[in-house]
Amino acid sequence: MNNYRVSFYKDLLNSDGHNSKCLQQQIDVQSDGPSDALVLAEQRIDSARLNADRIEVVRLACSHNHLEHSSGDSAALCKHT
Repeated sequence: MNNYRVSFYKDLLNSDGHNSKCLQQQIDVQSDGPSDALVLAEQRIDSARLNADRIEVVRLACSHNHLEHSSGDSAALCKHT
């Protein structure tokens, strides 16, 4: 099992008229892979209510009893709706 951080974003226009992503919800889950992590995260939160434009899944490394981003061995999955 691996640890993953699943982030749900909404695309918004900033004051300059440029696109920016706004974090709506973030959850850490344990799963066998990034696709399973996404399914688990969507089950644990009301993802339909969020209406996220973008979803990112990042594999986390466990170090010294806390989670931190893994530098070289990260699996990223991005879903645009």
